[in-house]
Amino acid sequence: MASGIVALVATGLAITLLIFGKRGRMLTLTSLIAGLAVVPFIAPYAIAGVRSLDSATFDGLATLIAVVATAWVTFELKDGGTRSLTPWLALLVPCLWLAASGPFIGIYEFVQGGLDSAEQFTTDFDVNDY
Repeated sequence: MASGIVALVATGLAITLLIFGKRGRMLTLTSLIAGLAVVPFIAPYAIAGVRSLDSATFDGLATLIAVVATAWVTFELKDGGTRSLTPWLALLVPCLWLAASGPFIGIYEFVQGGLDSAEQFTTDFDVNDY
């Protein structure tokens, strides 16, 4: 609940800063936090897209783009001024991280399937039946 409030405040602050034409670290940081807030809503679609593009080339390209975008945003946060593209890139960086996680999605689905079957086993097992 508290993370949702923080994300909502960051999104509102980022929109306000954009409306008033402010640029800088604060806009980049609030855009990054707002991007993190969007990821849970985009995750099912991004995971489906990554699964459909199951190839080593796509995984490598997505990882490279995510690393370059993260380095750009990190450098811009350390630098005094930011370029006009940086807040938009900061908004997309968490989604790029998700797209770059292609090889790990299979592991996630395997573990999730194991947890689901273990939960099913424990709910089907009743001590009073024996």
